[in-house]
Amino acid sequence: MAKQSRTSRDIQAEERRQQILDGAKELFAQHGYHGTSMRTLNRHIGITDGLLYHYFPGGKQEILETVVLESQELRIKKMDEAIRILDMDQPIEEVLYKFIAVLISTLVGDDRTFIRILLKDHESIQTEKKTLFSKRIQERHQVIGDLLRKRAEAGEIRELDYDMAAKQVISLGFMVVLREVAQINIIGEDVDAYIRNMVRFTVSLWKT
Repeated sequence: MAKQSRTSRDIQAEERRQQILDGAKELFAQHGYHGTSMRTLNRHIGITDGLLYHYFPGGKQEILETVVLESQELRIKKMDEAIRILDMDQPIEEVLYKFIAVLISTLVGDDRTFIRILLKDHESIQTEKKTLFSKRIQERHQVIGDLLRKRAEAGEIRELDYDMAAKQVISLGFMVVLREVAQINIIGEDVDAYIRNMVRFTVSLWKT
């Protein structure tokens, strides 16, 4: 059976739903989940209580869960697409630099609201999938573990605990995330220089 084309009403409904999610994400990031009332949310978006509950019968909690889940899924997709096109045959320092850049771009990018919501309202998120993003990042560190193992077999670096070494690489990216999102700056230099210098230093330790 042929798939029915979307009507103008369907498109309008999708746009309205997304408008609610975008407005809520902005307010949650600024004021936190508990600091954002339904009245404030309605006023910010410019809709009535009835219309909001039409799209999200579970109210503010359902909106929070949806914001988190959809933001996670989007970032996981972007991360996988970026990792897929990495040239693993480049010098090891370059591969690690680009992997960390992908991680930072996925977590922060042009939209920092998602990470700010996770930092502020982690305990308010009830869905069992709230740790999905963390698990996906942990799974993808295997890409780096496999890379390091191959480079060790080729004699480029010494044998390592590849799992721990991969986590060490990921932690370099999270230092940047803390600076960019939480304003916790222990890097002490610009981001690009930090990544390149730390990658160079880390790889030098693996060669001794």
